[in-house]
Amino acid sequence: MLGGLATALFGKVATLFFSVLIVGFFGLVVPVRMMVPALVVMSFLVAGQLTYFARIDKALWLPFLIGLLLLIRFPFDLMQRAPGNNHQYDFDPKLGFAIKASLFVYFATLAASTAINTVGPLQILVSAKEYFFLWVLLLIFSFGLVRPELIEKIWHWLPWLMVFQIPLILYQRFVIAPSRAVRHMGAEWDAVVGAFGGNPEGGGASGAMGMFCVVAMAYTVARWRRGLIGGFPAGVLVLCGFASIALAEVKFAVLLLPLGFAVIYIRQFLKKPVETAFAMLAVFVISFSVLVLYKTQFSNDGESQSVGEYIESTFKSRSNDDDFVNYRTGELGRKAALVFWKQQHDVYALDKLLIGHGAGASRVGDMVVGEAAKRWPFNIARSSLAILLWETGVIGSVAVIAMLSFCFVGLFRYVSDERLSQEQQSLAAGMSVAVMTVAASLPYNTDFLFAHQTQILLLLSLGYLAQLNGKFSGRPEEASPSPAQLSPGMGSKLA
Repeated sequence: MLGGLATALFGKVATLFFSVLIVGFFGLVVPVRMMVPALVVMSFLVAGQLTYFARIDKALWLPFLIGLLLLIRFPFDLMQRAPGNNHQYDFDPKLGFAIKASLFVYFATLAASTAINTVGPLQILVSAKEYFFLWVLLLIFSFGLVRPELIEKIWHWLPWLMVFQIPLILYQRFVIAPSRAVRHMGAEWDAVVGAFGGNPEGGGASGAMGMFCVVAMAYTVARWRRGLIGGFPAGVLVLCGFASIALAEVKFAVLLLPLGFAVIYIRQFLKKPVETAFAMLAVFVISFSVLVLYKTQFSNDGESQSVGEYIESTFKSRSNDDDFVNYRTGELGRKAALVFWKQQHDVYALDKLLIGHGAGASRVGDMVVGEAAKRWPFNIARSSLAILLWETGVIGSVAVIAMLSFCFVGLFRYVSDERLSQEQQSLAAGMSVAVMTVAASLPYNTDFLFAHQTQILLLLSLGYLAQLNGKFSGRPEEASPSPAQLSPGMGSKLA
């Protein structure tokens, strides 16, 4: 009755609020092993469609609110962990000192900066959803509340999202985008976001969608090379990923394609140089073909511009100029945002240089505008790196980069570890690509902080690394193989 009355008075927002209450109530009693997949489904399948087609912008909060729910119940789930539970991990996962130290420095710097700059409670609350809520996944994985098989199943099914979103992309590209062009509503390809959500009349998570396709394609190829997936389904997945990137102008994803496939093939370069060379050549041909398609679809100069000129203008665009500022739209170039931050932090602002202005200082939103963002008529939160520099300073930013670097190295060393199954090696390869793309995106977009899909991919990778380290004591080169991995004859002799 209250829900019906509130919906009549306040509309969709009230419906969403009461739905969250109901889901939250059941979320307190549903086992954590079911809540984690529910969070993934909400993030990758539901939230984006609610924002894009139902126009419920606040639906972007749903994955973060599920993360908050998991964070609230985490102490109780931890107390219920018991030896011999078939749904929990038998070992104590380990992240490694370097990653834990980097994370500690990052969150400690954020907390200290927020306290020292006396950030307001509303600004803290709104910013906490990006900084903290989803990181409960790492706690769940690191404390062994779910088994690694759960992460493996999630990653096994994630690439098929590329197939699911093809009808959405076709609709967005050939129905929504032309209508934007007729009404002169900015870049029409901004409407092509797949299943990742956004505003049809504005922008969306096209960058996160492109990065996801690169990761999913690389993981699919890694499984195909190990005989874990047939040629036909692998081809369908790669083709769908290629189509998704080609129909949405995500130039950054085109750059990431060769890097992602290099991670998959680099280990085999000495053993199979010819296969590796052909694979990399094919990737470069695909990347070049995508750029040609981009020129055909999106170039303003039409036939007067050659492919070489288009590529040069693409990667030397105004967004990369040191001094590009559009005061009418509030747009600030990527490189200009970093240069501007540096100009505002000289030796007389040493504390702000080192630890930043606190959580949400660079935010511009409906509910709150950050202290630093109020000073200028343009968007200083141009990229994740710019946001980290403004809000956590040099120390917090370096800590994030170090954490991603150590995570990549930790996963990459498992790619050819013979004690792992072929599926686990493929997973380590795909996760290495995921961490690499997140690190590469820091100066490019805001996905590290604002795209819940990107955060979940990163946290699944960190959690799986912790579980592998726990199983093999964090020293792949020194651990002994288990009896199950030995040959039958050798195992009988040991017995």
